[in-house]
Amino acid sequence: MSKAIIEVKQITKHFKAKAVVDQVDFKVYEGEIFGLIGPNGAGKSTLLKMIGGLIFPSSGEISLFNTKMRGNHAYFERMGLLIEEPGIFPHYSAYKNLDLMAISYGLTDRKKYINELLNLVGLGDVDRIKVKNFSMGMKQRLGIAIALIGSPDVLILDEPINGLDPQGISEIRKLIQELNKKGITIIISSHILEELSKVATRYVILNHGKVVENISKKELFLQFEERVELEVEELKQAIPILERHLNIQKYKVMNEHSIYIYDNHVKNQQIIKILTENGIVIHSLTKHKQSLEDYFLKRTGSGGESHD
Repeated sequence: MSKAIIEVKQITKHFKAKAVVDQVDFKVYEGEIFGLIGPNGAGKSTLLKMIGGLIFPSSGEISLFNTKMRGNHAYFERMGLLIEEPGIFPHYSAYKNLDLMAISYGLTDRKKYINELLNLVGLGDVDRIKVKNFSMGMKQRLGIAIALIGSPDVLILDEPINGLDPQGISEIRKLIQELNKKGITIIISSHILEELSKVATRYVILNHGKVVENISKKELFLQFEERVELEVEELKQAIPILERHLNIQKYKVMNEHSIYIYDNHVKNQQIIKILTENGIVIHSLTKHKQSLEDYFLKRTGSGGESHD
């Protein structure tokens, strides 16, 4: 596994008496697309601001590149941030917006660098048009270009597809994947698990400021595969029988009595017949399939709070 370049330990953030982020733990590994998913008000933006050094936690610890953060550390400069709305000047062109930011970074040979960034985010042919005439998707891509100035190791994107039409969502998704292929570690938040599932490699589900799930893409997609949920008296005896007689290979043992079977070629009646013939007592057998939305709602409920 790649090394962890961001580690969040027991991070809490209070606004007045309210804990908006509450004892959060997770790691982000080099080269991954890390998905932070949660309903509006779950605390996603607040958490990303703390990771990016824009605000500081009330308690807990953040380590960047294996170094504990204390105040305005230089490691924060190795991250590019697009949190909430991009900070752009609407009456300037995309080129001018990037040029102003490049000047603040003290970059030389800015023209070549800016044109490369514009081409990277798909704005090379509109670099002279005023940003006020951009679509929402174009503004988001410009915001990402601004976050990329300084060649960050980590890119933090807060709800980058929020408010976009299907074409805009597709363009941002492709851009995120392209940037990741270039070696940039990406943290992306969303309240839409269906869309985030198309790009992220690992997920933390946040609700009411707390982590309710930390799960890999492989583990997540197992939740949505059609499966048979089987509970028997003697699971250790049942598994070899299922493997030998029904060629069941794709399964997950849940506890000493329960197993999830993902082999779609096997019928329920076949499972019942072979286990009964071999003296295995069956307590229950059900077919199960859930959507991404069902899974998300089951873990987060129906809504969030006023802060995010």
